[in-house]
Amino acid sequence: MNKTLILSLLASATALTAQTTTIFPDEYVAVNEGPFNSPNLPLALGTSRVQVVYEAIDLAIPSGRQITQIGFRQDRTLTTMDTGRTLQLEIRMAYTAHTAASLTSNFANNLAVAPVTVFGPTTFTLPNLREAANPLTNNRFFIPLTTPFVYQPANGNLVVEYLIYGNSGGGSSFNYRLDRGDYYSPVTYGPAGCPHSGNGTPNLTANGTRPGLTYSTTCSSSPANSFGVLLVVPGQPLQTPFSLQSFVPAINPNCRGQVLVANAAQLTGTTNGSGNATWSFTIPNNPAYADFLWSSQAVFYDFFAQGSVVVSNGAQVQTGAAPRTSILSATGAPLTPVTGTVTRNYNPITFFVHQ
Repeated sequence: MNKTLILSLLASATALTAQTTTIFPDEYVAVNEGPFNSPNLPLALGTSRVQVVYEAIDLAIPSGRQITQIGFRQDRTLTTMDTGRTLQLEIRMAYTAHTAASLTSNFANNLAVAPVTVFGPTTFTLPNLREAANPLTNNRFFIPLTTPFVYQPANGNLVVEYLIYGNSGGGSSFNYRLDRGDYYSPVTYGPAGCPHSGNGTPNLTANGTRPGLTYSTTCSSSPANSFGVLLVVPGQPLQTPFSLQSFVPAINPNCRGQVLVANAAQLTGTTNGSGNATWSFTIPNNPAYADFLWSSQAVFYDFFAQGSVVVSNGAQVQTGAAPRTSILSATGAPLTPVTGTVTRNYNPITFFVHQ
């Protein structure tokens, strides 16, 4: 009997530990709060049909795992409480050959296979968001699926449909502001550069970006009114600092390279009277530049420095991507609309629990 009890406990523990929560997009493992909020989608549009496509490239669920819950998190930049309502809700899952960029305005045409009902139709009461007296655990809430969905990314991108037949507010839309993400573009810096003759050390900073936006860097504490060059190496990470004396024999040994000089493009400029300089260029609006590395380091002419040259620290930017999810939505009885409105690259942060 004791053996049976122990085996039962072990089996239960194994089942519990097998539960894994995956965030979409997967880059948001490193982001605690997105820059925007979603006031209505996908659950607060009122009586409606909402279809969301999640591209498999950003959905880190292993093939064959069973999705058992879907979750969202509240927007924490706000302080006002949003009151949850009770929904008459059905959730369906399916696959699509469409992407966030190609999702059409026709609900049926987006589906590669017939959808499977994984929840309801039944009532589900949304919790209040940002309620001080009853805070959400980890700022999240989950909808447990009554029928687990076996995820097979080889079948296409995941589609989740929310059919809302009514709510406790008379079927009207309401504010229910969930956390919403955008592109994630981490910036990494190398060790400090070397001081110029005025004792300042050039400090290079860079901004996160994505395809179609600007790659922008600024260098401060540089020699004033001096000629400078930004070395930009596409597709390469920062390097372990190395000696520059093979390029400038008399240079201060503390001035070390952090980018591959031979592979670098050169952007020229001049610092202002405060020793600041800015360089920028537009990244092509091409998906090939998503998750792409750019490494930069600034070099300045300083007649009174050793070798007349000083350098900044290096900066590495990983180009982000527009959220690879889009939403098709329509108000009214959820089984009636044939078409709706597509909201592109719109990303209420979503959690998938699977086992």
